[in-house]
Amino acid sequence: MFGLTEQEMDNFRGLAQDFAVTNVAQEVIKSAQFIIPVTHEDDKTTPNTMYLSHLLTDLEFIITLTAMNMSYEYAHLQCETNLNEEEIINYLHDKFEDFLFRQFIKYGLAPTSDVMSEVVGEIILELPYLYAEAIEDEDFDEDAFLEEKLKAYNKYLDENFSYPDDEDNDSDDDE
Repeated sequence: MFGLTEQEMDNFRGLAQDFAVTNVAQEVIKSAQFIIPVTHEDDKTTPNTMYLSHLLTDLEFIITLTAMNMSYEYAHLQCETNLNEEEIINYLHDKFEDFLFRQFIKYGLAPTSDVMSEVVGEIILELPYLYAEAIEDEDFDEDAFLEEKLKAYNKYLDENFSYPDDEDNDSDDDE
């Protein structure tokens, strides 16, 4: 399937799912702010933990679903198209930013404007590593595969996640 054996595709899917749950979802959850119902009893305000738990489960599911779909699409684009890595990255970024936004809306979550780029970007940056790790062919040179992709990912980082240096920090270094 997509140039991978069934076992390799299962490995790739599992790696993508694990990455989504243990890395991406946890980072989003740590930085997220939630508005949830509360109850007031005896001058105590208590958040509705069941509601919060449901929100967190939905958020984790959305991110996992996005990573799973991106992994299948990445494998397909690697093996069955003539797109170069830069084109693959741009295609995945555009397609899955929209996909992720629609999933947030579908599940009734209101994301901040930057969360789509950050989640999709995190997954995109990890896909070649997960893909290379999933391949069991002894002739496959993982390092050469990753080295070949490096320039496209550096460009992606520069275009999407470069922030101007804080000039105030520069002045502190001079003292």
